[in-house]
Amino acid sequence: MRKLLVTATLLLATTAGAAELSETIDRTFDVRAGATFTLSNVNGRITINAWDRSKVRVVAVKEVDGDRDELKEAMAALRVEMQPRNGGLAVMTHYPKHEHGMGSILDWLAGDHVDASVRYEITVPRTMNVDVTNTNGTIHLDGVTGQHELDTTNGKIDVKRCAGSLDASTTNGSIDAELVRVAQGQPLRFETTNGSIKVALPAGAAADLDASTTNGSIDSDLPVMTTRTSSNSLRGTINGGGTSLRLRTTNGGIRIRSVG
Repeated sequence: MRKLLVTATLLLATTAGAAELSETIDRTFDVRAGATFTLSNVNGRITINAWDRSKVRVVAVKEVDGDRDELKEAMAALRVEMQPRNGGLAVMTHYPKHEHGMGSILDWLAGDHVDASVRYEITVPRTMNVDVTNTNGTIHLDGVTGQHELDTTNGKIDVKRCAGSLDASTTNGSIDAELVRVAQGQPLRFETTNGSIKVALPAGAAADLDASTTNGSIDSDLPVMTTRTSSNSLRGTINGGGTSLRLRTTNGGIRIRSVG
């Protein structure tokens, strides 16, 4: 069973000829336990929370603002596709090509007259696998276990109360991750270029640590039996070793702290 709710609002700005158009899409899909949810977006924050239901709820808020005469065309150009796939769900934000000529709608939307974004609020089963890519925007994941891949270019990655394997990377932004469970065979990888990395692990977590930064320090609340250390790198085992824990940044510090 699917639920669909679409609302649109036109807000007129004080400047003559300027306005903002907002459209909310609200859909719910049945999914299979242990399946994968994928999402690809360009501009906008992505928030994913867990619940105890075998359903995925997608709330997508499309927003365009600028010259009033161009808003409807810009809104129509922003298209959110949702497609059930292998018991899970795939969501993609589309920016179609110009009808005439070269280039993408992104080039046009990035001009002086119209700005556009899609903000996502997602709710998934706790055991869902999550695969998310973004370009300009934060990714927030809370309370989900499974196999997760999170990738954004300009934005922070924020992970709370999660478990399972996790591969998180960004270019311009920090990474803040809190894990409730660490298990052998569920590798953890966190990588950024410009930003700090903070990882919170259970006190009894067993991991093989490989951490390095170019411009920053490395600190750990958990005792590390070092095999290699320098001012900008730290390798060793935590609680005898176990799952792979790889931390990489260029401009920023690395902090490992204990929870629980």
